[in-house]
Amino acid sequence: MSNYRILFQLSGSIACFKACNLISMLVKNNFEVVCSTTPNALKFIGISTLEGLSGRNVYHEMFESRPKKALEHTELSKWYDLCILCPATANVINKMAAGIADDAVTTSFLAHDFKTPYLIAPAMNKNMYDHPTTKRSIMTLKQMGVTVLDTDFGRQACGDVGNGRLLPPEDIFEIIANKLNTGPGEK
Repeated sequence: MSNYRILFQLSGSIACFKACNLISMLVKNNFEVVCSTTPNALKFIGISTLEGLSGRNVYHEMFESRPKKALEHTELSKWYDLCILCPATANVINKMAAGIADDAVTTSFLAHDFKTPYLIAPAMNKNMYDHPTTKRSIMTLKQMGVTVLDTDFGRQACGDVGNGRLLPPEDIFEIIANKLNTGPGEK
């Protein structure tokens, strides 16, 4: 039985629906999952869905009015065994590489202790993915110690065909399990 704790972060992409499948897989395999979102992620998927899938409160505001939540972005970094940003948009990838911390996801990234795995699963239009700024940011994040997953090739929501699609949830699940040196249901 796995007792691994995952901070599952989402940024604003149509691929959030695939991320929900991954959250469900993780929970079904006994991973503890807490979700954190950018404001734009909540335009694609609701807090109720994420709470229903994870069974936990969703961290989505920098200064929540609930008691003892003002410092949650730093406390979460001490809690998890692995953090994944899935889907990771070009906007958030570029902000993270530049050290910009203006939402729950990017602020908690600056509090991340690189002794713990941090994964990014990109999902964006092929032109955004191939843009020199995004490529440079991905390289910067890799140099910091972030594991940046590949993308899938195929038809994108906008109709374009190319790289930039989110990997299938099953593939990402396997990467997470391997990163934690565990199979389903093991620790």
